[in-house]
Amino acid sequence: MTLWRLEVLRLVRTHRWTIVIGVYVAFAVIGAFSARYMGEIMANFAGDIVVEVPDPRPVDGVAQFLGNVTQIGLLAIVIVAAGSLAIDARTEVAAFLRGRVERARTLLWPRYLSVTVLAVLALVLGTTVTWVFTVALIGALPAGAMVIGTLYGAVYLVFAVAVVAAIAGLVRGTTPTVFLSLLALLLLPVLGLFPPLQPWLPSHLVGAVASMVEGMPASDYLRAAVVALVAAPALLALAAAGLERREL
Repeated sequence: MTLWRLEVLRLVRTHRWTIVIGVYVAFAVIGAFSARYMGEIMANFAGDIVVEVPDPRPVDGVAQFLGNVTQIGLLAIVIVAAGSLAIDARTEVAAFLRGRVERARTLLWPRYLSVTVLAVLALVLGTTVTWVFTVALIGALPAGAMVIGTLYGAVYLVFAVAVVAAIAGLVRGTTPTVFLSLLALLLLPVLGLFPPLQPWLPSHLVGAVASMVEGMPASDYLRAAVVALVAAPALLALAAAGLERREL
């Protein structure tokens, strides 16, 4: 039993993967249908009040999907990631695993990569479902913008899971890891209130696919992608150092 196989089995047999995949796919379907039938939904709840809703556009299906998974999808990923990356949360298990590797940081890499692959897979599946349903219900979406925008979203998830890993290296428990990770990831976009900083923030990548569908050039997100890809290894180095220093 290798560490890599152990982490894959942990995600599969505990059904943690269903949380992340289920959230992304569910909101993909809901997003496309709500964008298409928003007028009918509003009319049913408005009663005698006349509600005018603009005709749905293909980008609305993507925007609805992103609006949901940016919050709830990220929450699901952080919870699953913290459950894996808070290695010392259970002292007995941590002592058992640490005694079977030369360096504690060896335990980090399979856990980080397995959760990251799961998160990226969920994003790809969710975007694909959104794409299919939006095309069927509303209209066509530009393939290039959808593919490149999804890649930018995947880069953000690589960064987000690395943030969880770094915080797990600083604190011991799963619950504080979840709360501090969410705090860091949710406060990061606040820096975007300063216009010069926004293009450089990894959080800028979250809405890339919707913006690119509306015509935003892919080059506008290159700076944020570079920062995310540079920050992720630095965060993982911080996580590894924290894991090495911590005593059980």
